Amino acid sequence: VSGPLWRHGKAALLCVLFLMVQACVEVAAAAGPQGCLTDCSCNNQLSKVVCTRRGLTRVPPGIPSNTRHLNLMENAIEAVQADSFRNLHHLEVLQLGRNAIRQIEVGAFSGLTNLNTLELFDNRLTVVPSGAFEYLSKLRELWLRNNPIESIPSYAFNRVPSLMRLDLGELRKLEYISDGAFEGLVNLKYLNLGMCSIRGEMPNLTPLVGLEELEI
Repeated sequence: VSGPLWRHGKAALLCVLFLMVQACVEVAAAAGPQGCLTDCSCNNQLSKVVCTRRGLTRVPPGIPSNTRHLNLMENAIEAVQADSFRNLHHLEVLQLGRNAIRQIEVGAFSGLTNLNTLELFDNRLTVVPSGAFEYLSKLRELWLRNNPIESIPSYAFNRVPSLMRLDLGELRKLEYISDGAFEGLVNLKYLNLGMCSIRGEMPNLTPLVGLEELEI
């Protein structure tokens, strides 16, 4: 078979094949390994990402999805927006200490289903960001040391019953801890309340049935 009709059909077929190949290449590129961010350093497997002292004012987009350890310490981050880490399902350690964080939105840590350590020390939080802890079902360690937190309300940590270590040391503006502040923390083994400015009696620690070490 020959002629204009055959040649037209052959050209159309080649065009379709070209588009299919191009689409496959683009999909493969999108699904392939992600590179390290420009302002960060990564290990060979991209499982540890370090972005310290980079002057960052927000959580950078494009963090590799297979990251297990993310260090964002010593930057200028003031707020952590909802869904900032939504694709980091493998993340186990998140370091946000020594920033200028004043606000953590509800849903900021959504997607972090494997997170076991969250560091928020040396920031400017005035309240415990309880609503942001909702999705952290495997959280074991929470560090809130040295923040200008003034009070800790009832059920402040009831969304993270898996907690084993809680550091509330050096909360120099802390004046009041509700009797129900530690409700639900049946797995907590270590609690630091050292160098706080708590007025009056010590808070109720009876909910902490597994507590082994207390610093005051």
